[in-house]
Amino acid sequence: MTGAVQHLLVFGATGPTGLQIVEQALARGLRVTAFVRDPAKLTLEHPRLHTVIGDVGDPESIDTALATKPDAVVSALGMFHKQPETWLSEGTARIVEAMKKYGVHRIVIVSSLGAGDSRGQGNLIARGVQKFILRHVLDDKTRQEQLLRDSGLDWTSFRPPQLTNDSTPSEDIVLWTDKPPRQKLIWKVSRATVARYVLDAIQEHQHSHSAVNMSQGV
Repeated sequence: MTGAVQHLLVFGATGPTGLQIVEQALARGLRVTAFVRDPAKLTLEHPRLHTVIGDVGDPESIDTALATKPDAVVSALGMFHKQPETWLSEGTARIVEAMKKYGVHRIVIVSSLGAGDSRGQGNLIARGVQKFILRHVLDDKTRQEQLLRDSGLDWTSFRPPQLTNDSTPSEDIVLWTDKPPRQKLIWKVSRATVARYVLDAIQEHQHSHSAVNMSQGV
């Protein structure tokens, strides 16, 4: 990706993390296209905010969103399910296909700790949640990440643990891409913090081709 990012396309824009990304992007002066299933859930109004109504199961609506020619794409898509599902990875595959069609190369996703090679990381509670509650969700997020690795796109995946709703981004965040660092972590991070890192990664071209684990330090 060359040149300054001016236009961002956000999938999952009405979720609590996606909304943080949209709000912070607008505060940074970016133009935002929000991809939403239900526009009534996006009550935010701004002259630089545009909405595309659609579903990641519908290739035509994804095509409409990418036809706006964003400089980068963010996916904050996520849904809890107790049974094996592939909607996230399949939806991401459709996004990737449309990105290639319109020549959009940069994508940053919000994944979860426990996806890919981070499975089993965290404290006792986090490991229990991964194993017994989010197992199928994390399987699909792992497939999503592998699809991006194989896509040829410039991708980044952020893997937060438990998400909190603190309104102010935290400064004491620890990032790692392999084994957890030998320091105390609380295995939580705020959605506002995740949004800040997502936007920094796009605007400053950080963490390219990386799955980045994150947690607030003690």
